[in-house]
Amino acid sequence: MTGETPKQYRKLVICACRLYHKIPSAVLDEAVKAAASEGVPCEIVPDLCLEAVSDMNPCDAALVLACQTRAVRAMFGAETDCLDAQKVSPEALREAIRALAVPPDWVPWFPVIDETRCVNCGKCADFCMFGVYEKKNDGHFRVVHPAACKTDCPACARICPANAIIFPKSREDRLNGALDEPVKPSPDDQTSFRERLEYRKKVRLFRDKMR
Repeated sequence: MTGETPKQYRKLVICACRLYHKIPSAVLDEAVKAAASEGVPCEIVPDLCLEAVSDMNPCDAALVLACQTRAVRAMFGAETDCLDAQKVSPEALREAIRALAVPPDWVPWFPVIDETRCVNCGKCADFCMFGVYEKKNDGHFRVVHPAACKTDCPACARICPANAIIFPKSREDRLNGALDEPVKPSPDDQTSFRERLEYRKKVRLFRDKMR
């Protein structure tokens, strides 16, 4: 896969605002229609405020369509991706939903992070050359571009010191989450990590000199 990679494996969450009816019905209908047309998973939540009180977070890894985007981010986190249903234009709404679509030729090979093991050392982000990982404001590393992952490449999982990275489609038990106990990287994996970082450092220095 080449070129700009769209956001992958996300869904559209729509707050229906059933108590105060702040979401225009035309916007809701347009959003549902656009999601269906693009093959984007869509979930209509009766009231996001109620979900916040019940400690549920349907907004995780989703594009949210709701009123009062500042309030939504205050309830579910500052990094919540949110569109204001009262202000967004039909064109901007359709474009945002289109960006969530999964290309038909994309193979769903990507890593997931076991939060119970991850120590946020950042080795995955340092090692990956495809921009799959990113450090968030809370200091935790997240998978932000799963479709950018190279198919059948589990190298980042091999060098993870906490065995916290899982590739569900991998055939290896230590990489696909089948083992209950963590397995530390082998000496060969650690050597590969150091060599890759050294190579990337040389490439960056070369590029800096050419500027």
